[in-house]
Amino acid sequence: MLRNHEKVVSSSFSNTEFLNDYNINNVSSDEYLETIEFKTIKKLLCEDNLEYMTEYLRTLLKVSKPNNPYCFRKNGLIRSYHTPGKRGIIYVRLSQEDLDREKGNVSKSILNQLLMLLTYCNDKGIEVIGIFYEEDISGSDGTREEWNKTLLFCELGNTDIYVCKTQARFARSIEFVEKYLHKKFIEWNIRFLSIVDNIDTYNKGNKKSSQITAMVDEWKIEEQSINTKKTLRAKNDAGQWTGSFAPYGYIEDPNDMYHLVIDEEAAKVVREIYSQYANGRGYYKICESLNERKIPTPSKHKKLQGLKFVCPKCPNGAEFWNIDTIRKILLDETYDGLLIQHRTERIAFNIKGYKKIPKNEQSIIACAHERIVDSEISKVVRKKFADRKAKIDLSNARQNAKELIKTIQNNLKDYEISEDKLLILNNAINYLENSIIDNDLKDISLKYDTLREKTLILNSELYSKIMEQIDILTTTTNRSRPGKNGEVHIFSKKVYCAVCGKSFQKNLCKSGPRKKPFMKPYLHCRNHRKTASMNCDNTSYIRFEVLEELVLNEINTMIDKYVNQKSLEKNYYSKKTKKNYEKDLIVLQKAKEDIKKKINKINDRFAMLYDDKSDGIISTTEFVMLKNKYQNDINNFNIRTSEIDKEIHKLKEKTSMAENERSILEKFTRQGIKHLEKLDRFTVEELISKITIGKKDENNNRPIKIFWNFTV
Repeated sequence: MLRNHEKVVSSSFSNTEFLNDYNINNVSSDEYLETIEFKTIKKLLCEDNLEYMTEYLRTLLKVSKPNNPYCFRKNGLIRSYHTPGKRGIIYVRLSQEDLDREKGNVSKSILNQLLMLLTYCNDKGIEVIGIFYEEDISGSDGTREEWNKTLLFCELGNTDIYVCKTQARFARSIEFVEKYLHKKFIEWNIRFLSIVDNIDTYNKGNKKSSQITAMVDEWKIEEQSINTKKTLRAKNDAGQWTGSFAPYGYIEDPNDMYHLVIDEEAAKVVREIYSQYANGRGYYKICESLNERKIPTPSKHKKLQGLKFVCPKCPNGAEFWNIDTIRKILLDETYDGLLIQHRTERIAFNIKGYKKIPKNEQSIIACAHERIVDSEISKVVRKKFADRKAKIDLSNARQNAKELIKTIQNNLKDYEISEDKLLILNNAINYLENSIIDNDLKDISLKYDTLREKTLILNSELYSKIMEQIDILTTTTNRSRPGKNGEVHIFSKKVYCAVCGKSFQKNLCKSGPRKKPFMKPYLHCRNHRKTASMNCDNTSYIRFEVLEELVLNEINTMIDKYVNQKSLEKNYYSKKTKKNYEKDLIVLQKAKEDIKKKINKINDRFAMLYDDKSDGIISTTEFVMLKNKYQNDINNFNIRTSEIDKEIHKLKEKTSMAENERSILEKFTRQGIKHLEKLDRFTVEELISKITIGKKDENNNRPIKIFWNFTV
């Protein structure tokens, strides 16, 4: 297994800087120059014909002629004296097992492959105009630098023949073999030749053997991938560290590469981050503190340690801390002494993408290494994240449940549904509404799934319509993100478009005198801006200070109306909240109990009716008629019970909101606030649920509605 290797992220060679492991500086001496292989290669190699050679080989073989700078351009100037139909390129690829260094620390396999290929070309009369070389890279990798260069060379028509030792050196993938050898090369009029397995694309009978060879090569890679994964999983389950680079705060034990020990320099920073967060400091302030003291970032720290770590975005290591790094460190339970591995996995051996592994399937070993963070501080941090997640999950579950109920009820109005099906649905809706009141996440999820299951009894058209609307309405709640100044603006995730329902986003535009302009904030519909008015015609923006002033005036009006009244507590709450709401609740509860008694009486009568039928007092026809009448009465009572439950639920919500209003207004009273001078994020969060802004009408008027966190 390769460990601590240099990580390389690359795409098409034409616009990306590549990093190669091989370097001529690794060659320790020139002893290989005296070998028979080298001398024979120099005799066979016609330098005058060369248009391109990999820089490593040019230095290794002492080729003085420079590469043609135009050979990879669309209309490049390739020398015309090459014989048409005889121009050829050689591609040499060495796998890890081929890198057996011998004379002068040069792999014998390089010289052997070159000698074999040049001899073959010489015997066949092929003029070698390009030699491409790379090592320690898989034949299934489509980002190979030199390999991509050979393809471009072929596409531009700079060669006629492509020569490899084996087809596997070109590619160990069915996809690449089919795409290039059997399609693109035919289109570009390129002849592919492999020496060992006798593949020749000009020979039509070779296609099947080429495909079979490609399949076998791919199977070998897949089998090797499976075996490697099994080996790694076994090491992980045994508590051995198998990552390429130790997490920030740790280093690999010099005496045991499969064990982590604390890197005290970085561990101090980790402890500081946890301590500051536990004491109430946010991500931004922690970043600011670390950046001011110029403490190296995790990627920079790895570079300073001399590790071959390459960050795709910052090859030399990031200069500044960011909130994502802070959050990642705070979420990582490795600092509690847990060895957490197998967090991600390649989607497939031939696909570059990675997939996340669920927590219950990861390899987690306790006490595998020494912990960095104190257990008490760690508990506080973990609880903060757990509480935040629980709150978000509960809020999402309640919102989804309400949307499901609302959607079902709205769609039922347009269809005729039998009473028995309607009764089943109403009961399921009542159970879900009750679970929403109880705020039990598991119960809400269970009742939500039950209601969706009960919806299956409806006709397929109605069910599909409901589920389609639910898929559109169900959205995830994103946290408010800070701006460039590190602060979340006061209306973040509070202002929404009344047309499309998407949130408004804050932007800046120039304003003021031309010589001394300043940036003025405004809000606009995110959906309109993102889709260029295709999905939303609410095109007008609103100035930030205009909305701020409007909201501030509404809040002050509310304070003047309620807080400044001396008899607020006595005259408003004691009468409205305690008397009106409680009285209505008592009436509804009594009505519900009366209905329950009537249903019990009907059930008793039905039992007596069944006895009368058994005794022959009434006929079967009379029994069925009376039974249907009783059943119809019970259905009507159940429907009324469902309506009463809804009214009770609404009253409880109003009571809760009124109590919330009372507590908020009490705070203003205690603080002696009669008039707010300025809005802040906390006040908006506490008072306002959301604000909707519509589009302007013909008179340039715009509807703006504020939804409070309580009844006003």
